[in-house]
Parts: sequence; C-alpha cells; structure tokens
Amino acid sequence: MPITTFAQLREQAQQSAAVTIAIAGAADPQVLISTAQARDQGLIRAAVLVGDSQRINQLLQQLKLDPRGFSIEQQLDSQATADQAVAAINRGEAQILVKGSLDSASYFRAILNRDHGLLAAKVLSNISLFELPSYPKLLAVTDNAIVLLPDLDQKLAIINNSRPLFCALGITPAKVAAVAAVEKVNPKMVATTDAAELRRLSQQGLIEGFVVDGPFGYDACISRDAAIQKGLADSPVAGDPDLLLMPNLEAANMLGKAYKYHGGADSGGLVMGARVPVILNSRSDSAERRYNSLLLAKLVAAANPH
Repeated sequence: MPITTFAQLREQAQQSAAVTIAIAGAADPQVLISTAQARDQGLIRAAVLVGDSQRINQLLQQLKLDPRGFSIEQQLDSQATADQAVAAINRGEAQILVKGSLDSASYFRAILNRDHGLLAAKVLSNISLFELPSYPKLLAVTDNAIVLLPDLDQKLAIINNSRPLFCALGITPAKVAAVAAVEKVNPKMVATTDAAELRRLSQQGLIEGFVVDGPFGYDACISRDAAIQKGLADSPVAGDPDLLLMPNLEAANMLGKAYKYHGGADSGGLVMGARVPVILNSRSDSAERRYNSLLLAKLVAAANPH
C-alpha cells in the first residue's frame, strides 16, 4: 500500500536495518536533537559528526543528549568539513549525508567533486514532501532549493531524480503536475510549453514510473472540482497529483514555505541525484522537520542500497 502520512512513513522506516549517517558541520542543536531522536528510535545506529569537536561536545552536554554511537571528527575549515563527511560515505562508513551548520556552497562542492563526489545523475535537485490537513495524501514539491530556472532537460532530470523516493513510498506510477499560471499553452510562457512537451513524452511512455500532465494553474493541480470546471475532467493528474513540478526555484520555495507557515504542513526533504540520500535543511527548520528528512532518507536508503 502507498504511504500517505508521516506516521506510516515512520513505521515503514523502522522496519529496515538501522544505518549510519555522516553530518557535515554537526555543531548544530537541531541536527543533534533530530539525530539523537533517530538513534533512540532505532532508525540509525551511529553518526559521524564532522566539525568543531569542542562545540559539538558542548552542545551535547547542554542539550543533555546521550553521545552513544556518535563519532566526532575534528574539522574547522568549511570545505574540509564537507569533504570529510563525503569521504565517510565513500569509505562505506555511512549511508546518508546530512548538512548541519555549514554553508551550502561548500556542501555542494563536496558532493559535486568530479573525483571524490557523489553525483549520480545529470543534476542534483531538491524535493520536499508535505503532509497537509487539506490534502488526502503526501504531496511533493520540486525543485525548491537547487536548480534556479530549470530548462526542459533539467525538468525531465528533476522528475527522474524523484523516482527512488516514490518507489520507496510505494507510489508507482507517480502523478506529476507541471505547474504554470494557466492551462493553455502559450509560446511566450516557457512553463506551459515545457509542460506540454513533458506531457507528450509521458504519453509516449518515455518517462518511466510517472504520469506527467499539464500545464495546470495551481487551482487545477490541487482541486478536482477546479479541474473539472476548467474542462480537465479527463486528466489523470489534475486534482490528484503526487508531485508538483514547479516552473522555477522561487515559486517552489515560496509554495513550500506557505505550506509550512500557513497550511500547517508537516514536512521533510531530500536532495536527489546523488549515490546516497542527501539531506539539505533550511536553517529555520525545526528538529522535527529534520527528523522527518531522516525518515525519508532512511526509507530511500533501504529501498535503494548502493
């Protein structure tokens, strides 16, 4: 059965063997809290904490967190910290990479390094998963953190990047709504022309594991009634998507934050396109949201061992 809530996701994630994570910049209270919680619940067995060891130990004491299973590796340089955490993945010592208190540029340089990085796809992309009181199942939004203004090829890669997540959630095929301002294809609106081409490729069976349709305004994406009123009753996606493919990072980022702050959404997110699950949280994310991201990473790691 498809996973439709974070409670179900948590239950499923706990059924597979515990994993080890590597944290780049572990001197972060919310990251340490979520990591300890995941360890205490059996999701992870150990964590490699790379960063300022003195500060990490101070935080563990201040937060009264049991350091059991935590291996602390001293590193103060930002880039070296990211490289060291990635090296733990490459040595097979960890199966999930987590960003802590570290600048994103250093983090991504380590992941994208041609000789020692983790890139496994054409692009890296970020996907966030939301549980909303107003929607009957989990809803994903992409790309809200990495690809600024994706072209057609990048949008196709972003969809394909999400395949391991939807397979792990038991959602196949996943329904993808290509979001635009309107439903009519307009040559002056790239979001509509890209959506039409992705729909064509999907109808020809060229996007395995997905049903892609669009372009759709947001109302037609998310509401079946609105879709019917707009003459989209025959769409296999309108009103029932699993994934919203946004036209650009700004739109995706704002939508995700609106879900969190106005929609009462529970959420978690992953970077896709690497050899292992990668976590990139917003600095404002709570320990709970970081824990949800670990749940997603654990589920994907168990379903797609490298």
